[in-house]
Amino acid sequence: MTVLRSDEHLYREAEQLMKERYAFYTKNYKGLATERYMVMCMLDIAVRLQHALKRNNNTDILEKLIPLTTDLEKALTE
Repeated sequence: MTVLRSDEHLYREAEQLMKERYAFYTKNYKGLATERYMVMCMLDIAVRLQHALKRNNNTDILEKLIPLTTDLEKALTE
């Protein structure tokens, strides 16, 4: 994956959020497959995004997240 230098901090922040949510779900829902935890994280973050979009009505965020979602989906199917 190629990341623009200007967006690198966003990817690092997104990574931290994924790690935080993954740790939450693995702690609270023991014994599930890795893929299931990842799906739970993605759904959690997607719902947060929907709340933010409704609060801000800012479609720019969604446009930036679509490529990230595509990358996550590809990673889960590999």
